[in-house]
Amino acid sequence: MSASEAAKTPDKPVYENDRYWTQRLEREFTLAGVGHAGVGLAFNRWAYKVRRRVLLRALRELKVPISGARILELGFGTGYYLDLWREQNVGQVVGFDITEIAVNAARERFGNGATTSWRFNKADIGAKLDLGDAEGKCDVATAFDVLFHLVEDQNWNGALDNITRALKPGGHAIIFDKYQQIENAISHVRRRTLNTYRDALTKRGFEILTVRPIFFLMNSPTDLRGVGKFAFKTSWSLVKTPYKLGKHVGIGEMLGSAMGAGLYVPELMLSKMFLNGPSTKLLIARKK
Repeated sequence: MSASEAAKTPDKPVYENDRYWTQRLEREFTLAGVGHAGVGLAFNRWAYKVRRRVLLRALRELKVPISGARILELGFGTGYYLDLWREQNVGQVVGFDITEIAVNAARERFGNGATTSWRFNKADIGAKLDLGDAEGKCDVATAFDVLFHLVEDQNWNGALDNITRALKPGGHAIIFDKYQQIENAISHVRRRTLNTYRDALTKRGFEILTVRPIFFLMNSPTDLRGVGKFAFKTSWSLVKTPYKLGKHVGIGEMLGSAMGAGLYVPELMLSKMFLNGPSTKLLIARKK
């Protein structure tokens, strides 16, 4: 069964990337709109702080230079990482997103082309992108929590080809995904295995430098079995409960924030202590 067939149900249309994300971001152009839908904005803000800290730690430990770098960002959404790159004094960002709302917001906040070295365009990141003078010149190419939304292999491979075309020799690809042991797919998500990524990146001339966990408690655990599956699934259900109960009486965001704040430090500690985890991970690969 193909990914598109797996995504069909008798009551739902086939997942369409453009329509899905346009509708979702038009409803809520915040981290809750691009993050986990079931925990609210305040919790997602804490979860993104975890992503940020783990990413900066990995860049520092691997000595990946960011200041002055030219960066390709695929699927920048609400621009969370664009803010990070500006704080890190990158030299140039070339960004592509499938929604006009994201592109227009990025252009308004960061400029575009004629007024700045940052450039943003609407495009399907799974199709061949017009990289312009950035082709073969980028120091870093990123895909943060977006490639698992490319459910068709053709589009997923197309995105990896765009990353490969953008990077110069010695450049780094940074990808967030779950890198599971067993692949699965539902609706707008297809979780590929680490071996699938390794084979695809190796074929394109990359060396994987690190794969490290980001979340243990603050995002949905997948690809688990036995006692671990029960423990992490139960934990994730408990993490979501305060927001779910509280939103009915107007205190969901307050309770979600409290839960996120309470898990922030433990999450960072766990990501330092363990080499693997049950949820989202960070992969950094270098183009040879």
